[in-house]
Amino acid sequence: MRTLALLALLAAAPAVAADRSEASPPGEASVRQDPSRDSGRMPWLGLRLGGVIGVGSASGGQPGAGGGGAYVLFDARDFLGDVNADFFVGDGVHFYALGIGAYYPFSRGNVTAYLGGGVKLGWTEFGGDGTFGVLPYGAFGVLMGREGYIQLRAELGYFVATSRETKPGDTGAGTHANGPIMTLGLGF
Repeated sequence: MRTLALLALLAAAPAVAADRSEASPPGEASVRQDPSRDSGRMPWLGLRLGGVIGVGSASGGQPGAGGGGAYVLFDARDFLGDVNADFFVGDGVHFYALGIGAYYPFSRGNVTAYLGGGVKLGWTEFGGDGTFGVLPYGAFGVLMGREGYIQLRAELGYFVATSRETKPGDTGAGTHANGPIMTLGLGF
């Protein structure tokens, strides 16, 4: 988690500088690094690897799982949007979800940090019987290579399940699974 925070801080400084250098003097046309890649018109297709941890779980512990997913990222320079799919599996942990998200980039530059969130619909099982439901999430990330042909996306999110999961054989109210999702993606 410290590595992701350090990466975000390192990415913020060049992003601010790139944002300032993009502004052209009055009367001159703006020059982009790669005019053939207008990210406002072409979506990025990406794959990512990472993990999820159930901080609040039916098992009472903090079970985790590894896996990955895919996403389609739309970059309109002033905002980002994506459609995503996640698949994480571990010992007694299953997390399968499809979602949509919207994010605010802090810069228009080639490298930017962003903040946003969205909603997923899926199946979660964190040491209990499992449940299907809506999973709202918030996310902070760093996007590198917005004007190139390959893009790197590091993201730390936090989800909260709206449906309750119970332990096998338990008749209690159950718990709402929640926890961090950390991913590193590569977009083309």
